[in-house]
Amino acid sequence: MIAPSWGKNLQWGHMGRQSKTRSVDSPPRYFRFLSEDSPTDNQRSIALQLDEYEALRLADSLGYDHSEASRVMDVSRPTFTRLLKKARQKMALFLTDGGILDIRGGQVLFGKDVYCCSHCHRPFQWTEKTPPRCSRCGGEKVIRAQPSCHHDCRCCEAVAEMNPSS
Repeated sequence: MIAPSWGKNLQWGHMGRQSKTRSVDSPPRYFRFLSEDSPTDNQRSIALQLDEYEALRLADSLGYDHSEASRVMDVSRPTFTRLLKKARQKMALFLTDGGILDIRGGQVLFGKDVYCCSHCHRPFQWTEKTPPRCSRCGGEKVIRAQPSCHHDCRCCEAVAEMNPSS
């Protein structure tokens, strides 16, 4: 097989640039939102990526300007602006049309004190002085979140099996 001539940064079947890993300080507390008045069997699902969530949190919840927020996320200012625009469009669609809003996916690197639960497979932040315990299910079998964590912490299971003392 002959290697493609377009360089080592692209993979077979991948169009465009490869996604850059973005910094997300902490995972959201809640990952799924349902509109109240429509039946769940025919609700459209809207996926808000973790980096889009972080852009929305920094700009609209914490009031950071775009330059400051882009530094926090370790992206360019235009990239931050694009992430925020996509997040706002998805939120507006959810608020006007209803459905299901799922926060998941994206190439993210969580900040310190973020762990993954081996029981419910969710990332959570733990800043207490006591050993970490899942804030969602109370599970005690946890591991530090890995860079490949995309919200459904099954990526951490392989690390936990290789390194059970973590």
